[in-house]
Amino acid sequence: MTKVDRDALELAMKLIRHNPLRAEQIDSKLKDEPWEKVAKFAADVLQFERLHLKPWHETPAFVDEDNPPARDREAAQLCRRMLALGISRYDPDPLGAVEAAEAARPDGCITGLQTDLQ
Repeated sequence: MTKVDRDALELAMKLIRHNPLRAEQIDSKLKDEPWEKVAKFAADVLQFERLHLKPWHETPAFVDEDNPPARDREAAQLCRRMLALGISRYDPDPLGAVEAAEAARPDGCITGLQTDLQ
């Protein structure tokens, strides 16, 4: 696991605990599941909520960015943007992270990718 991914997963675990019911769920899952699996679950839940996805849509955390089904093309495009900017696919706030990273770039350019996804 990369440091970027580890940092994103640690942030997801911290943020998901702001909801008392989710904190209880996370604590329960940690009794029987490895930390990494639970942290990825936390990232998935937070991305799902922040992106206002439909139940059948995949999050950037778990989408196949190279060969997504049609319903997940936007998630795949977002995931590719995240990765191109050095952002973990597990970042709990994908659009916020992309916006911050692009704003920090002087030219706003990402080599090889369009940046029109919102």
